[in-house]
Parts: sequence; C-alpha cells; structure tokens
Amino acid sequence: MNQENQDVLHPDFRSLLTWLVSGVFCYLLVSGALVYWLPFSVYSQYSVIVHSLTGVLSLLPASWIVYLHWRRRDGAVAGRVAVLAKIAVALLIISATSGLTIVLQSIFGSAVQDFWWSVHRFSAVAFGSVLFMHLLPILARYVNTPSTPRRLARRWFFAAAIAILAIPFAATHWLSEGEETVTKFQGFTDDYDWRFGDDRPFWPSRAQVADNPWGLELRDNLQDLLNDEERSQLLDALATYNEGTGGPLTRLKLATTDLTLDPDRELTMKALIESARESLRQGGAIKAEALLGSETCGSGGCHQQIYDEWIPSAHGFSATDVLFRDVQEVLAANSGSADTRSCAGCHDPVALLSGARSGGSIRGDDLVMHEGNSCLVCHSVTETDTNGNGGYVLQLPQRYLFSGEQDSGEFWNKFLIRSYPQHHVSSYKRPLYEESEFCAACHKQTSTPGADTEIGLAQEQNEYDSWLQGHWYHEDDPDKTIGCQGCHMPLVDSNDPANDGSHRSHRTLGGNMYIPVAQNLPGGDEQATRTVQWLRGEIEIPEIADRWAEGPVVAMTIVAPDEIRPGELINLVLVLHNNKTGHDFPAGPLDILASWVEVKVEDNFGRTLLHLGDPEGDKPTLDAPIVYKADWYDKRGLPVERHNIWEVVGASYKRSLQSSDADLVEIPFRCPVIARPKMSNSASEQGPGERKSDIVFSVDNQSVRELTVTARLLYRKADPEFLANIYSLESNISAPVVELNMATHVISISED
Repeated sequence: MNQENQDVLHPDFRSLLTWLVSGVFCYLLVSGALVYWLPFSVYSQYSVIVHSLTGVLSLLPASWIVYLHWRRRDGAVAGRVAVLAKIAVALLIISATSGLTIVLQSIFGSAVQDFWWSVHRFSAVAFGSVLFMHLLPILARYVNTPSTPRRLARRWFFAAAIAILAIPFAATHWLSEGEETVTKFQGFTDDYDWRFGDDRPFWPSRAQVADNPWGLELRDNLQDLLNDEERSQLLDALATYNEGTGGPLTRLKLATTDLTLDPDRELTMKALIESARESLRQGGAIKAEALLGSETCGSGGCHQQIYDEWIPSAHGFSATDVLFRDVQEVLAANSGSADTRSCAGCHDPVALLSGARSGGSIRGDDLVMHEGNSCLVCHSVTETDTNGNGGYVLQLPQRYLFSGEQDSGEFWNKFLIRSYPQHHVSSYKRPLYEESEFCAACHKQTSTPGADTEIGLAQEQNEYDSWLQGHWYHEDDPDKTIGCQGCHMPLVDSNDPANDGSHRSHRTLGGNMYIPVAQNLPGGDEQATRTVQWLRGEIEIPEIADRWAEGPVVAMTIVAPDEIRPGELINLVLVLHNNKTGHDFPAGPLDILASWVEVKVEDNFGRTLLHLGDPEGDKPTLDAPIVYKADWYDKRGLPVERHNIWEVVGASYKRSLQSSDADLVEIPFRCPVIARPKMSNSASEQGPGERKSDIVFSVDNQSVRELTVTARLLYRKADPEFLANIYSLESNISAPVVELNMATHVISISED
C-alpha cells in the first residue's frame, strides 16, 4: 500500500463522528449481550430502553460515517480485508433493519415476531465478529509505526470510543438506581380477625402466598442459625405435621422440639418465630393493585380477545356474582364475616389475599367490584394440590417498569413487555395451567381440618374427584385422557400475540348462562348463547373429536312399544346416559340448580293426556320422573334454603348422574279407553261440595290413531324458591329453563 493510501487513515481515526459511532457500536454489541444473558431486573429493563434509543438515534450518524468510510477506502484495499468490509456492511444493514423493525413492532404492534429476534441477534454477533477481523490486521499494521500523528490518532480513537461507550452504561445505571423499590405487600388492619390462628390469616381458605417478606426473612435467619444436618432434620419433622395442626409458624414451633439445640440457639429460634409472627402482621397481605388490572392485559392490542372472553365468564364475575355476594352476607350474619374467607379463596381472591376480608362488614366492598379471578390471580399460581378449598400457592412475579401508570408510563410499560418478553412469558405461561390439577384447587370442596368453623362439614361439590373416577381420565394412557381444559377451554382461532394462531378459550363454558345476562355484563348475551350451545353439544371441539361423544351433555332415549291397544298398561322407559361429561351431571351447587325430565303424551289432535315436570308449573320438580339436585338439611333437621352450606350436615335427597353412568326411569302409562263424547248428569246448583254440569271429554275411537311421547331434559341454574329466599317474592330476577336434550317416540293405537 503506498504512502498516499496509508495517509487516508488519519481522517477516519481522528473524526469525532468516527469516535461516536465506534463507541455506539461497541455499546450496542455489549449491552445487547447483557440484555440477553442478564436475569430480569430493573437494570436489564432500563438496558433495553437505553439500547433501543441509542440504536435508533445512531442510525443516521452510523449510515453517514459508513458511507464516508466506504467512499474513502473503496479501491484502496483489496483481498481479505475488502471482502470482510463488504460482509460487515451487509451485516450492519441487516442488524440495523431488524433492530428498527423490533422497535417499531414494539411501539405499534402487539408483539415482535420471532423471526426478527433471530435475525437481529445473529446479524449483530456476526457483524461484531467480522468487524473485529476487518480492523485487526489494519490496527496490527500500525502497532510499531514511528509516526506520532498516527499513534496519537489511534490513542484518541480508542480513548474516545471507550468514553462514549461508558456514557449509555452510566445512564442505565443512574436510571436503575433512581427507581424506587415498590413493595407488593402490606400489613393487616389492626382490627383483623385472627380467630383461625395468628399465622394463617386466610384460613379457612387454603390459599397461600409465596416469597412474602416475613417468610423470606425467616428462611434466611434459619439458614444462618442451623447447619445442613439440622435443616434436614427440621424439614423431616415439619413433614409429620399436617395443616390441621396449625399454621406454618405453629408447625415450625412444634417441629423444633425434634431438634437438639443448645439453650442459646433454642432461645434464638423461639425469638425468630415470634418475630416472624409480627412480620406477618405487618406485611403478610398483598396489595390489591398487584392483583388487579385485567383490563390492561386486554388493552393496547395485546390480549384483547382473551380479555373479552374472560369478562362474562364465571371466573370473571366470581366476586361480583349477585348470588355469591348475598350468600356471603348470610354467612357473615350467621357465623361471622371471617368465615367468608373459606369462599373468598376461590370466588374473591383479591379481597382475601389483600386482607379485605378482615372480619368486619363485607358490604359495599368497592375493591373487587370489577374483578373476580383476575388475570394476575390465575396466572400467578405456581402450585396447587388436589385437596381443594382454594389449595393453591400464589407467587407474584416481578412486574415490568411503569406498571399501572398512565400516558408515557403506560407506553414504556407496553414497549418493555413487547421488546423484552421473556420474563412476561415465563412468569404467566406455565405447564401447570394445562393440567386438571390446576382446576382442582377450587373445583373441589372438602372439610377444612383444624378449623374452628362449621364450614365444610358436608361436601357439596367435587368435580375433580368425579373426573378422576369418570371415563375421560386414564391414568396409564394420557392420549385417551381429556382434562378439564380440553372440554371447558377448547382451542379457538386466535390473533393473540402470545399464541400461534389459537388459544384456549377463557369463556370456560359450563352452566353459567344466567348471571352474565342478569348482571348485564359486557358480552353476557353471547356468553349465555354459547353456554347453551355447549350444553346441547352444538359446539364442536376438533382436537378431542376422536374421543369425545357427539350431541348434548346427556344422551336420552325413549323406550316404548310402537303399537298399543286401548286400555293397555305400558311402561314408558327413559334412558339417560352421561356419555359426554367427564364428571357428575349436573355439576356445581346442587341445592341451587336443578335438572329434570319433562314427559308429555299427546294424541294426534294435540290434546295432552299426560304431563309431568311441566316447566310452566309452580314446582315442576315435584312430579318430574327424575330430578337431579340436592335437598340439604342442617343439624336441626331444617332444610338449607339459602345456600347456607356451612350448616349442612346431610341430605334428604341427592341425585346426580355419574360420568359414563346411565339412569333408567319407568313411567307407568295406560292408553285411554276411547269412547264417544257424552254429557254428564245435567244441571245442579253450584254449592260447597257440589258438582256443576260439565262435559266429560273422551276421544273418538275412529279418529285417534297415535300418541306422541316427548321427553325433554331441562336445566335451571337457580331455582325460583332459592331466588325468592335470597331476594324477595317481588323481585323480577329469574333464571331461565334451558332445554338440553329432547327425544320423541310415536305409538300407534290399534283398532282392535
């Protein structure tokens, strides 16, 4: 290379723009690697913001300096150096384009496509490697050069690049250090009712909160106090005490008796436990805002479709359900409002875990007027057991910066979630949510061990164990098993950014066609319509179609002769087969709801000869051939009429149809003796006990040729008697009667 070409090196190395762009390139490469490798934190989030801003702001300067450098050096170098230069420019263009696309999709889109992440990461690493190989021989050529200007140029270049490299890192550090640490926990009120123990504030709900301050502090203190062998002994001892023994600190205190500690450490252990009790009071509840905000999940083009499905679902209105709230007031009046925690663990977890169920009045609680099982409640559950009664462990993940803020804060919060989604996905999308055991935490009512309350003396509902005993659970063959989500949360076409073309419907269709309409919830009419369609078997689920039965939830057939003679006695037989549901039918609170069969026999003139279970009657379930419901009674032998299940000790009547089982119901019926119409004895004056003149209506033997038997399986979410007890006789609130299935059979009447 001649001296003229060598001298061209000086403007590049001495250019302020070169220093700036070189420092920026180094920062972007290093910070990008840190964002990829560092765990989620305040620092890593600000790194994403500073990295993105730096990359966007450097686009024009970087493009200009590359252009100038290319124009100066084009033709001056050849061979491997020239090839590497061209490759570096190509990779830089790809990296810049993909990075800008990521930023734009994070601002204007609902998610960043995986393709652009892969392109940006690969091109950035490749560009850095090629650029290093391109510069290395050039820089090595001038290591021992005696030229003072060139040496000074190189020194200034490296010093300036390093200084510029440090500026965005310093800004990131300054921003992260200035961010205030916001705690997600709060203390309980001074008047909080601790009747179930001062170390289990949410009892008799079995809900637990992980990683709370008092628990973490106690764990660290025990780590310092005990050696490895003692900690192992303590864990073994703790396993021998169940939750009926008491809360976690009570069990810990009992377990320490199995350890051999010197007097000083024994006193220290007792002091740690007592200190933990006080810390629990001061910070054992979750701030409500840490569990609320489902609307933000649906805003900004993120999970709007899922949010719209959730609003009118049973999970969405579990806390605002008018029936639930009124029943809770009945429970509070009878047993004390602290007992309502038993129900709140599943129906009203935000109020429970934030300490709002303090033991005082539960009326007018505006805290949970719009959310039941919120997005953050369900998607923060990390562990469940199959013992029911809210048996879940909730662990709040670290929230993104600016969560819950408005305007610019909301903008940056959405930007971070989209441009740095790994933490969001890993925190809220767990394999547990695809398992039926996830549902077992709440869809199973069991007695509460060691609780000073009558709640749970009798089990009212237990869909989980019913599913285990049903025909859709196969322990040894998972391919044949259909879990809760397979039926109640089928896959639907989706534009949700977190799912690839489909997601599990958050409507959780079941039997909730009443409340969404009664409370005029957004999308309530559509929810009710889809629920009825689902119960009737009109909604197909392709992914389980090869295993799931077709048609309504319960198949129904009429078995009767095709021909009878006048006066003949026959038995109409109804066969009901629960060949579709994975648990008992019906499921849920059997004292509130009812399902029954209506039977009607008509002649070919449309005249009714027999009618049982008429839904238009006052009490259709009294003469219905078969009724699925429960009549509970309390310890005084009185009927349970207001869903006061905390007083239930038994049932005078309880019937449901187990999964895969069948019911056969016989209905004796005699074909009428057919004669001509005639007048009765004529007129007598009306009076007490006297008959008046009338017509005895008969059927013409020559005209009646057939009888039509119609059977309908009906379902009502809430009995009128229950609604009247909860509200009043004057209330216009009513639950519709829904036809789930219908069968007909035509019987010919012989002339003989």
